[in-house]
Amino acid sequence: MKRALPLLLLLMTSGLVAQQNPFNAAAVFPKKHQFDTGDTLRIMTYNVEHLVDHFDDPYVNNRIENAAQIDTAKLRLLAEVLRLAAADVVVFQEAESANAVEALRDSFFADLGYSYISDARSRDWYQNVVILSKLPLGKISAYGNVHTPVVFEEEGEAKYQSQNYINTRMWTCELLVNENYGLYLSGAHLKAGGGNRNRAMRLGQIDYLKTEMARILSAEPQADLILLGDLNSFRDGPEIARLLSSEPVGLAFNDPLAPELNTHPADKPSRRLDYILYNANLSNQVWEGSTQVFKPFEAIKMRAVSDHLPVIMDLIIER
Repeated sequence: MKRALPLLLLLMTSGLVAQQNPFNAAAVFPKKHQFDTGDTLRIMTYNVEHLVDHFDDPYVNNRIENAAQIDTAKLRLLAEVLRLAAADVVVFQEAESANAVEALRDSFFADLGYSYISDARSRDWYQNVVILSKLPLGKISAYGNVHTPVVFEEEGEAKYQSQNYINTRMWTCELLVNENYGLYLSGAHLKAGGGNRNRAMRLGQIDYLKTEMARILSAEPQADLILLGDLNSFRDGPEIARLLSSEPVGLAFNDPLAPELNTHPADKPSRRLDYILYNANLSNQVWEGSTQVFKPFEAIKMRAVSDHLPVIMDLIIER
């Protein structure tokens, strides 16, 4: 049983009462916020493959973003996937920005209730990790300035490098579920590709994410943590093994999805790249059997949206 949090924050200056969020006594729920998840919370991760708007960002030099062409058929299908998934929170990978997603939401799925959208975007790249939520968001911690280690062996020689250019595609965001309960979501799109160097880049990113989440647990031992996204890691590979183990910081994650289930490519899934993982504190809240690779349409339609399939998971909400 987690500690009870105060239900109300008295605003002394106006005499009004507002709902207090579970992370910061100085922050409140938006005055007009009314959405209630009920007894469950559905979370979804989806790599949406080159989701761009029709504006060319002059600071991003990439032919796909520069072309700035909206695929209307793709977006209509994406809207239907989101409608059928009925997720309360969605984390996109390969989305241009929160601004672009907000504009596309307004044009294609404005009725789905995703009132809160945020990111921690790269200044010069168009594939970012964007969160859409029906619930208020709190602080988002961005890791783009952080250099992570890249330690690997090449042609029998030990190599040590570092990188920060893809760490913009990782962040941790507070999700304010109700006046009594919130959790931490870490969205990620880890380095793609095979070979020792790319694997070492992912392991460096994973170790940093685990260290950051362990810091949260050190301050809040009862914190609920979720790591989700396109981890570009096979289920039987060293990256997922690192996440599921207590190395390097004593924090082990759980994977509720059967190891044999795959998410890529969308029309003929042969490997698992997409995950929703959670820490031990959430074990009694994950609805058993709810985690699934979500495929509401036939393969050709799912591939028209993206080369990845989405993953969803349901939580039982504390009141």
